[in-house]
Amino acid sequence: MTRLRSPSGSGEATALPWPVRWSSWLFCAVVALAPLPLGSVGAVAPAIWSILLGIALLGVLPVRLRGSQLAILAVTALLTALAVLVLHEQSALRPWLGAAPNALWAEAGKLLPAVLPPVVTIATNLPFYSAGVAIVCLLAFAIGVVLGANRMLARGLLRAVALAGLAYAICGIVTFAIDPTRIYLLHEKQAHLEWLTSPFVNRNTAGIYYGCCALIWLLFGCELIERHWPSHRSGLSRLFARLDMPARRRLAGLAFGWLTCLLAMFLTGSRGGVGISLLAAVVAAAILFRKRMPRRYGLIAALGIGSLVALALLQLLGGGVGARFSTMGLSDEGRFSTYRATLRMIWDHPWLGDGIGSFEWVYPAYRTDDISLRGTWNRAHNSWLELASDGGMLMAGAAMIALLAAFGVLAHGVRTRRRDVIVPLVALCASGAGTLHSMIDFSLQITGYAVVIAALLGAGLSQSFRSGRGGGVRDAGVTAGAAG
Repeated sequence: MTRLRSPSGSGEATALPWPVRWSSWLFCAVVALAPLPLGSVGAVAPAIWSILLGIALLGVLPVRLRGSQLAILAVTALLTALAVLVLHEQSALRPWLGAAPNALWAEAGKLLPAVLPPVVTIATNLPFYSAGVAIVCLLAFAIGVVLGANRMLARGLLRAVALAGLAYAICGIVTFAIDPTRIYLLHEKQAHLEWLTSPFVNRNTAGIYYGCCALIWLLFGCELIERHWPSHRSGLSRLFARLDMPARRRLAGLAFGWLTCLLAMFLTGSRGGVGISLLAAVVAAAILFRKRMPRRYGLIAALGIGSLVALALLQLLGGGVGARFSTMGLSDEGRFSTYRATLRMIWDHPWLGDGIGSFEWVYPAYRTDDISLRGTWNRAHNSWLELASDGGMLMAGAAMIALLAAFGVLAHGVRTRRRDVIVPLVALCASGAGTLHSMIDFSLQITGYAVVIAALLGAGLSQSFRSGRGGGVRDAGVTAGAAG
């Protein structure tokens, strides 16, 4: 046990259990390091992160939960139970709901001498082997909800993500200049040789990840400006006059982090990642400064000015992205044809799908001649369509409804919180950008990026509710030391 002062500044000493403190450090370390091993794709990295997050979850058991946190975790438990039910129905020989097995098993049984047990999925036990990303995200989200109610830890999580992104961006830019065909000079690329992808394999995931990190740096800087903004209307000269030397140095450091992550984002050449990230940054900055704008047209003016700044940055730093927009447009060849093929897959097996993780096995039967032969279409490039085709409309619909509800809670937190509005705002804009990007790519299916969004979303939801007067200070004191 150690004793720390309450973050409220009241000077009240509170007992801090060591398990909570170590668990919070372990949690931030996992979220920061998850993108490093090539996005944590495969089975080994998610298994390691799951073990570490499981240990961290055990360590936060001393934290007392508020009613809002219990409600969020209860909804999460219901969604988890639904996912487990779907996994059981897809792989069980005797499903509880009496689901009909896939017809391919009967056809294969006629051609092969072996006895093939009929199940819903076309690959036996594949749904369980493909649940690694979901397990890691579930654990990260749950810990984010539990520890994120404390403002010190919630802001510490934002700093951990931002600093990790800055470190990856600096290393990525330097090593990309030395040898663009390798990831951090260690792993040889198989594609995207002329674009920055580090620490991921795919440039689109790298683009949206660096956009998320740049968003955090930007909002930290906007928060600093907002804190020193004069109470009455005045010019920029009056604002800069209120910034003392320490504040100016801190603002310069935040600007460095923002521009570095922004440069790394542009070097990925990802049209979707760059466009959606810039849109999220413009919306986030406009929302943060909304109270400083004129009531009638202030928000519209802020969005307009932000859009002009984003276009200027795109022209200044994103020449490669602009060239790809000019030559290739908004969509790659064959992507819409893949979407139509995925919709046919959903139509054939609407409720339970073909089995989690089975898209690359089912898709060739639905592939049409107008789809490009270049590349391997092992993903639908739309995570929501792929979720519906693999897990069925029941799981996909529940996930969409829960996500929309989470966006509503985050919007409520942004509108009602008086301080630390940056936490639900980052969660809202980062998760919204990730959701939009996952409609044209598969970024949320990459563990290294998905775990970051899950952690931010959990902390943002906890910070969307005001602290109660009862045990708020004591509970905050338990988790205060977790932020260091």
